[in-house]
Amino acid sequence: MPVAMESLDQKPFRLAPGRAAWWIPNPGRVARYPPIATLTSNHLPGTSAEDTRKLSFAAALKDLLQNLSFHCYSKLVESGRRIQERFFWFVFHITALSVLIAFLWGSYTNEQEVLVTTMYHPMYPIWKVEFPAISVCSLNRISQRAAWQYAHNLSGKDPKLRNASYFYDQLKAFMYMYYDPSDLMDIDNALRFQSFLDRFDTGEKDLFFNTRKRMRALTPNCSDMFVSCRIAGRLFNCMDKFETTLTSHGFCCTFNYDGKYVNKRDFRQRYFGPDMGLVLTLKTDPNDNFYKINGHNGYPDPFSGGVAERVAETGFNTLLPVRAKIFETLPEARSMSPSVRKCLFENEMPWIFARHYTFSKCISACRAQSVVSLCECVPFSLPHRYIDGCEKRIYCTLQHLACLKRYEFKWLNVITSRENVTGLEHELQDALYCPLCLASCTETRYSVRGAMTLGLPTPTPSQIKGPARSNPGPRANNSYGPALSSGSGRGPVHGSSSPAELAVVRIYFAETHIQYFRQIIKCAWYETFSTIGNICGIIAGFSLIGICELLFFLAKQLWQACRAELRAELAHIHVQIRTQVAEPETEAEAEAESERPMKLFILP
Repeated sequence: MPVAMESLDQKPFRLAPGRAAWWIPNPGRVARYPPIATLTSNHLPGTSAEDTRKLSFAAALKDLLQNLSFHCYSKLVESGRRIQERFFWFVFHITALSVLIAFLWGSYTNEQEVLVTTMYHPMYPIWKVEFPAISVCSLNRISQRAAWQYAHNLSGKDPKLRNASYFYDQLKAFMYMYYDPSDLMDIDNALRFQSFLDRFDTGEKDLFFNTRKRMRALTPNCSDMFVSCRIAGRLFNCMDKFETTLTSHGFCCTFNYDGKYVNKRDFRQRYFGPDMGLVLTLKTDPNDNFYKINGHNGYPDPFSGGVAERVAETGFNTLLPVRAKIFETLPEARSMSPSVRKCLFENEMPWIFARHYTFSKCISACRAQSVVSLCECVPFSLPHRYIDGCEKRIYCTLQHLACLKRYEFKWLNVITSRENVTGLEHELQDALYCPLCLASCTETRYSVRGAMTLGLPTPTPSQIKGPARSNPGPRANNSYGPALSSGSGRGPVHGSSSPAELAVVRIYFAETHIQYFRQIIKCAWYETFSTIGNICGIIAGFSLIGICELLFFLAKQLWQACRAELRAELAHIHVQIRTQVAEPETEAEAEAESERPMKLFILP
């Protein structure tokens, strides 16, 4: 039965399908029909080798540009266009692509800052802010009484039976070098005395001179420094709240070391104002002075950041107003790598900082590891958790003094990233490089600004000789006649201290409200995707469908090239096989021909 079918040439142009591979199922099989409009069973479409051949790359690329979803790319190959028009469209597309690349590069550089800081709360109440840790260190780092006692102990161990005065003079000559190695006088005598200590001043379980143990015994006790302590207008026992810890100056007395004063407090306990903060009355004993510090050589120290240092002079009332700012990074940023967000959360290095990471601690740990690596000793003021196997290493003594002085410049200059700065090449090479130390993602930053000192009032004879007050009240820290017992904050002291030997320190928050900042993710993935899509669509007319078409075209051309190469390789292998099979047959025929009897032809 004949089948009527309309010729393809008579179809409207808008319905003519393209020849691209993503519109027709079999791009290599083209149906050829007779020119007549009637098709019978005897004129079915054929599948000759010419029908099944593939398009060349140039023809396929032309077909792609004609049917691509991108705007105006068909103008480059459209028939009937003059060469000037095609050149114009070529320049137009090149310009559009250049502008597109410039915009995308600008977006990429802007997106490198993945976190942005915003104001979360401009008036955050101060009573919700944690109180900072406070360390009180005596400028007299070695007690004279402890030095005399140590001299008597050494005299009893001396085989030469030298008296205590000799050892006291030796201690006075070299012991200060542990705190200030720059004041080096008689190093030979100091090294000889250090050899004596290494031999005769070691414990039963010690293999070397324990500098930390000895320095702790020589440091003035905390109970000898405090007269009274008060916080939020209430007196408390100083020795119950202060504990001995390691600082840049050796062993000191630290308040709020374990963070007990970090929880939210009521309105009264917001520690605002000179009378409602931490008020300390300190005393000094000039007769017990042995050596006063004049430098920094410990961990953590003011050079590592996060530590503010102030000196409270005797005879004065020192006011230290503290201003705080809170910086918090949202937990969603944990999904990013630290190198991208450029900060670390407090629990990301628990094996070193016990879930309390700070930038200051990281710099101190990096410097400490450098000291151990270069000088092969552990400074006595270094916390053990900063160094693996610290208990098996010797503490730094005067034998390591030359090494410590050699690298002093290196440890005072720390960098976390290397950037070439003209004029600082030498410093860049000599500085300590700590690439693992990043800023803290969440922290409370404190600053001491506007500190001032006021002279203490001179007590009158009646105040000195008068009866002790039954209730010291909130002004107990300003009462210097019948002072409180040393370090207890309770009860009178028999005797008195002059204002020249006392110092009052007031540490308090200077503001009732602070600024609270938050770091949030600048752009989510869908926002970045939308930005790129808008730029590509407006400038070059790109779309996701067009990109898929382009990728399909490239993948198809690559597959065809690989398949053609594979077919050529297989054809070459088949030719070699046939050649190898034909060679033995030829050799066999030659051998058979040689075995036949010779034929003689006689020509007339």
